[in-house]
Amino acid sequence: MIHGPSLYNNLYEIPPYLNICTERNPMSLTRFRSQGHQLIPTDKFTIENAQRVTYDQKLCPYCDQQTTGNETHILLQYPVTKHIANDLVATLTTLLTHSHQPTWSSLKLYQLTSIMLSDPPTTLPTGKKIHQTWFHATLPHILTYIAALETYLYNTPHALQPP
Repeated sequence: MIHGPSLYNNLYEIPPYLNICTERNPMSLTRFRSQGHQLIPTDKFTIENAQRVTYDQKLCPYCDQQTTGNETHILLQYPVTKHIANDLVATLTTLLTHSHQPTWSSLKLYQLTSIMLSDPPTTLPTGKKIHQTWFHATLPHILTYIAALETYLYNTPHALQPP
């Protein structure tokens, strides 16, 4: 029941700052952030040959290369879903520029993943008002992206299956 659709039948608790966007349910984003989404290969509990499969052994089942199927891969590198992030990346690139932060292309993959999962840039000045402004500007776009990604992966039978 952990991955159920209701807040009442799972163990995830939504952080208060993710509730500022009331148009979309942030539960899927919470699952991505907490490494508990069934669509991410590294988040699945797997046992093969009576042994638990380690994180680095959980390869993306669709890609030809031997790539770990983690959040960074699914959000930024996965060839089947990479196009879904285009609108979000354009929005985040603009917001980073307008807030005088490092450019999108200068950030490392883990930083990009973090921002795509609604963390403010680490270089953003601290302050409740500044961070709230960042969340109000980014969260609707991020939740829209996560919903589109999730819908695409659920509705595309070949997405996470071997070719």
